[in-house]
Amino acid sequence: MKALIVQDLEKSYFLQENKHSVLNKLSFTATLGEITVLLGRSGCGKTTLLRLLSGLEVADAGTISIPPTKKVGMMFQEARLMPWLTCEENIAFGLPKNYDKKYIDNLIKTVGLEDFKKAYPTQLSGGMQQRAALARTLAQHSDIILMDEPFAALDYFTRLQMQQEVLRIKDMLGTGIIFVTHNIDEALAIGDKILVMDKGKISQEIYVPKVSDRDVLQEPFISFKKQILQALMY
Repeated sequence: MKALIVQDLEKSYFLQENKHSVLNKLSFTATLGEITVLLGRSGCGKTTLLRLLSGLEVADAGTISIPPTKKVGMMFQEARLMPWLTCEENIAFGLPKNYDKKYIDNLIKTVGLEDFKKAYPTQLSGGMQQRAALARTLAQHSDIILMDEPFAALDYFTRLQMQQEVLRIKDMLGTGIIFVTHNIDEALAIGDKILVMDKGKISQEIYVPKVSDRDVLQEPFISFKKQILQALMY
């Protein structure tokens, strides 16, 4: 099921009275239950696109179509937890006072933090903080999650763990995820569809085979990586 349709999106900024085009008639679709990865160099328009999808900015032209019954949530690069709130309170932050506690408990279990629900952010590792941030986004009943390089600041091994966590939650909940990264291996590790961005457009679409164990050091992932590198180098 199509969760989000983007058609001919355009966005420009004026820098010292000079017009700078960021997005140029960009189009793509994202589907519930799949991870759509936006991959590209720094400055290619990935974060600008997420800001448009989240409603933080308005496009100059083009359309963004989201079914009215579907809710969009945003997960940033930093966890942005409130230091004076416990893990559980951070996850429930923004919900009505009479929120469904059982639902929050299930989310905490889903992200593997049931033993840390009463811990404060300073008592959580970087990966745990990102899990709490992910649960907080899910707590808003988000059907589509926008993720802006959420694991960029994590160490290599924690990053791998969080990638597997996102895959597991996506399969469990059927959430649609739009994931921004400039890391090709990360894109291949989690993406169902990889959209290579260049100069404000989608230059390539790569559909990743649905296999239980992805090994980016084996085919067909090596060929995909070469294809992406060629697209980004020229």
